[in-house]
Amino acid sequence: MSERPLGVIARLQVQRDPLKERGVGYDPAGILGVDEAAIGPQGMVGRHGDAWVLDAHHTAHPRNRAAGRRALSIGFTGHYDRMAERFGSAALGCAGENVIVANDDRLMESDLAGTIVILTPDGDVELHRARVATPCAEFTSWIKGLDTVLTQREQPEDIAFLDDGMRGYILDVAHLEWPMTVRVGDRVVMRDNP
Repeated sequence: MSERPLGVIARLQVQRDPLKERGVGYDPAGILGVDEAAIGPQGMVGRHGDAWVLDAHHTAHPRNRAAGRRALSIGFTGHYDRMAERFGSAALGCAGENVIVANDDRLMESDLAGTIVILTPDGDVELHRARVATPCAEFTSWIKGLDTVLTQREQPEDIAFLDDGMRGYILDVAHLEWPMTVRVGDRVVMRDNP
């Protein structure tokens, strides 16, 4: 089984509440950075002080809209560099991914074919089936600094730029048997599927 490094976790974060309201806007104020999180079959929770905070995509979150279909997401620092270059700024984590890995490259879906593995002192956390997090009109309008939400048809070039994983990837966690702890600084690798 071959393995190649992706980087280390630069940031972990949870969305305390959904970040967008369709057609109304996008607000990243609900993002909470954490140093430690638990990833399990229902999604992610982050440790904040002495409390655990449910991510908005966790199946137990009272405002969960995805019904567990988008339980965990991953992004890369190099993607944020490219977004900042195009749009003027892009604070690390503003797109709402749960795990952000320090990697300067532009990673496409084909680069993530296989299993993404977070190497922790407690064991390997295997994350399957990376698929593109489709960019929405609300985030695209927000990152451009607009006061209103343009439809996707009104901003096709910017939507296309944010597509193909630029805005992150959704990962499958349903196979995990129990929540596993991950921390900022943990190494992340790609393993080829047999």
